[in-house]
Amino acid sequence: MKFRSKSFITALALVCSACVADPQKDLFVQPPLKPGQVLDPDSQYAKEWPGKPSLVKLKDNLILAIPPQHHQFWTQRHWLTRIDTSFRPPYPLAKLPYAESAGFTMHMPDFMGYTPDNYLMDFDENVVMVNYISPEPMNAMEPGAPGAYPPNMFPRISTGPYRRFDPDKFEEKYGLRCYAQQPGDGDRQDCYGKRDSDLDEYILLKVMIPPYEQSSLFPMMSAKYFSPRYGGVEIAWSSHMRNWPRWREIDAQIWKYIAAWNIAPQNPTSTTAPSTTPR
Repeated sequence: MKFRSKSFITALALVCSACVADPQKDLFVQPPLKPGQVLDPDSQYAKEWPGKPSLVKLKDNLILAIPPQHHQFWTQRHWLTRIDTSFRPPYPLAKLPYAESAGFTMHMPDFMGYTPDNYLMDFDENVVMVNYISPEPMNAMEPGAPGAYPPNMFPRISTGPYRRFDPDKFEEKYGLRCYAQQPGDGDRQDCYGKRDSDLDEYILLKVMIPPYEQSSLFPMMSAKYFSPRYGGVEIAWSSHMRNWPRWREIDAQIWKYIAAWNIAPQNPTSTTAPSTTPR
């Protein structure tokens, strides 16, 4: 079995989108290899490579064709039959069931997916996990509404009985206001600010700061927030603290991939799934 190498992950994403746009075309997407690299045909990566994106329908206006290298594709098979459990082209988009959520993985510094060189690495500090993207109702933006809309989250944790910090005590770190820790916080800190100035959207980023506690063997930063894009979605992502200086690039790249992989019709009759599971 021979595999051709491709230098850029974006090229793979474009190929994936093209192959789904016309379900009648049965195009095989090659694994992401370095120039001149030869993939071992006996490796698990080669044996399990599906060659087609995973199709996930979150809403009528948000159907993602996620390139295989951005999933742990070698685990997406039935434990006994080894049959692929993901929906892939040429599965008809109109018959795709609604999914409660979707997720994917990318690696710093270039936002690549899993490669033959990194797919078996444990505790990889370069990994960015998009833990989930889920459809959520737009009423999450109503003043005081529960949920993960940052302008509602911030007053909940900075005032009242559930106050976690003094909103007047902070320092600027990487474009965010990081609030003074309180007794019992340990190595954890809350940071808040704009994540997208053009859209006036905010983020609450939870970080861990040194000196780390003895139990913090793999210090992480994490974010969870609601966005009105696509009629309302909630996103949660996490990564190692070494990537904190690039948090804004990470967040922006997530949205770039969502836009690039979205193969939903331009004018769907409906933009929301029949039901969602609250988080």
